[in-house]
Amino acid sequence: MARIPGLRGLIIAATAAVITSAGAVVVLMQPADSTKKITGTAESAPGLAWSVDAAATHGGAKAEFRDPTGGTEYDMSSPGFLDAGDTLVTVLATSNSGMHLQDPKMVGIDAATGAVRWQTPAADLAGCGRTPVDGSLVCFTGPSAAPAAVIGYDIASGKVTRTPTDWNVFALATTADRVYVAEGDVESDDVRVHSGTLADLDANWSRPFAMGTGWDDIDPDVLDVSHGQGLLTLGVQVAGFDLGTGEPTWTSNLGGCSRTAATSTALVVRTDSDCAAHHITGSTVLDRTGQVLASSNNEAAHYLSLDQPTDDTIPVLLADGAHDRRTGNLVWTSPDLITKLSNTNSDNGNATIGTATAIVGDTAILRDSDARTMTGLDMRTGRRLWQIQTERYGTINAWDGQVVIQSDSTGLWAIDPKSGTMTWDIPFRAVDKNPDAITGSGQLTAHHNGRYTYAAAHTMIGLRPIE
Repeated sequence: MARIPGLRGLIIAATAAVITSAGAVVVLMQPADSTKKITGTAESAPGLAWSVDAAATHGGAKAEFRDPTGGTEYDMSSPGFLDAGDTLVTVLATSNSGMHLQDPKMVGIDAATGAVRWQTPAADLAGCGRTPVDGSLVCFTGPSAAPAAVIGYDIASGKVTRTPTDWNVFALATTADRVYVAEGDVESDDVRVHSGTLADLDANWSRPFAMGTGWDDIDPDVLDVSHGQGLLTLGVQVAGFDLGTGEPTWTSNLGGCSRTAATSTALVVRTDSDCAAHHITGSTVLDRTGQVLASSNNEAAHYLSLDQPTDDTIPVLLADGAHDRRTGNLVWTSPDLITKLSNTNSDNGNATIGTATAIVGDTAILRDSDARTMTGLDMRTGRRLWQIQTERYGTINAWDGQVVIQSDSTGLWAIDPKSGTMTWDIPFRAVDKNPDAITGSGQLTAHHNGRYTYAAAHTMIGLRPIE
């Protein structure tokens, strides 16, 4: 059931619950608009539209929200949900200190009202795709499940569709109309990738990939289909493939402790690292054919929490330079993109690091923890737009086209990426006085028209403009 912290005096006009045995569908009728001004916040700040309590909804006293993409077989993911438009899909379960989640349920929540639309058991899932496919969240079972299956949860109703398989599936990724599955024996370099639908997993194509790694070394993002090409990463081997045909387009071996990050459009940024010295030795951008587009031997690397450039006219960052995404040519440089560390240690052998933490549209947001500054750069010219001194650092969670929203252990706040000006600040304790109700390390998603959803472990809240 949903509860609204701080709104105990509000009389809920009508409540109706409908429960079915097939999908445990729960429908709660709430007032058309119960948005409340959050005490002490600016006029520009959104109000509290609704709140859902994890324990009350699940029925377990210690239940918590979890991101479905991490699965339910083990407690491996953080608080979160899948944004499926009108419905937010989340996992509710009792945490067991990193072991199996207890009594996990997949839950659909109305994005506008916080009403719980449905909930259904969701045990033994190894992971789920980030994008709904033809109206369903698609997941796959882990080794503990028998028989193995790919499972679809209907976004609107929670109805479950199971596609049994004798494949040893270890990864799944999705687009709006396709399911991609990686299966096989990674320790024998005997791997295949298939493209199809929930009902027919290899309807489009199947391709073998002679690559592998240890079972314990499989990365959560082993299969990526979200940046214009397919990427399969197993240990030190990376392969690109065409999403439409499955045709392999390139392969590359990663040296030492190198790692890769996909970015648009169909580019891969490889950061090279010396394992023994914990030292970054340089970075390279690979194009959709695996060819080097641009490279740098500078040790400073950037780690973006948000990577949303306007289009391919926005350059890609390497150390202190910005390179054209189409040609690789150096467009501009800025000393603001790197900073010297005041000290190094055994876990970080680099004397300098990159400062970029987000790309939003045509602006880069930089953070220099030693200088205690945040900076905005024009990504087209490298010109500094603004710089502020700040003692408060958070994770940049979302951008709605107007403001960038950050979070830390105390609350949420928004800044204008063009000026650095804070537009609103919402302390968690202003929403709920219970210090454990809403905490940091959650997931925030920006919807349209100034609406946001934030999920912490124990509470999920909806924020929207006050009419």
